[in-house]
Amino acid sequence: MSEMSIQSRNKIISKDLLLEIFDAMHDEYEKCKQIAAEEKAKNEPCQLQYQKWTLHYFSGDLKFTVYYLDDHSVMYDNYQTFTSIFKNQIYSIKRIYVDYTMSYNKPGPNNEFGDHMYNSLHLTIDTDKVDVSANLASGDHYMEEVYNLIAQKIANAPEKYDRLIRGKEFINFKIGLPLGLIMGMVLVSATVFISQLREFYQKYFFMFPALILLLGLVLSVFVGSMRTAANYAKLIPKKYGGYDVNTNSSYYNDDIQKLTETSEVLIGEKANNQRERDHIAACERQSMKLLPIAFGIVAIMTLIMFFVTR
Repeated sequence: MSEMSIQSRNKIISKDLLLEIFDAMHDEYEKCKQIAAEEKAKNEPCQLQYQKWTLHYFSGDLKFTVYYLDDHSVMYDNYQTFTSIFKNQIYSIKRIYVDYTMSYNKPGPNNEFGDHMYNSLHLTIDTDKVDVSANLASGDHYMEEVYNLIAQKIANAPEKYDRLIRGKEFINFKIGLPLGLIMGMVLVSATVFISQLREFYQKYFFMFPALILLLGLVLSVFVGSMRTAANYAKLIPKKYGGYDVNTNSSYYNDDIQKLTETSEVLIGEKANNQRERDHIAACERQSMKLLPIAFGIVAIMTLIMFFVTR
């Protein structure tokens, strides 16, 4: 027997990826059951010396135990029932245990009584990990192919600490830039009606667009952060950062270490996490489309104010 294990780290495990894994386990299990049934029907009428087996005395199980957010659990041994529950109640699922086992006799040379094979594959699926453990009979391909497929699927899954997370500050800046420039333009334009500043712009008009740009850049950070704060809060864990005596409150920082050491399994409270990522990416794309318009408005306003201050 050989013991193997897989632990997911820094991966996004989607519902579709989990279904691919479940389907592979179920397909292999049903295939083995069918082979065993066909061999039994073919060999039982024959004398022992004429029998040919690959899965003699086959038995197995594929069971799914689902733990829900309200702390009750249900075990499913019917695959269609389980997949229906998984697809329709994914938001209420907290954890899934999968137990996949099979045993049979493998004939030895000259069709003599061979070794007893026992294989087991267990999955623990939480919102922050997919752990896989396996006990596989040496030299036996059954279940090993499924184990290798699971390992490949997890290895090829998207990274959790991706561009949207690594570039959080810059992405917030880009998202807030168009509106930040417009807000900066409005605020700086209002100062033209102050006589002292009006005279200042008459002497140093280049300061008018410079102040718009400076104020727009500063405001962009705050505007972008406000637009994505709720999305990033669901994607990035927090850790205690200390106590601020000025505000008399605790503050928390992004816990990047915890983020990279765990996975993001899209079930239960994290079932909508991909939607949060998609929203951030959509805001970024929209802001880049609006940026030329914002610069155009600033340029027109700058030209207007040039003549107003003359």
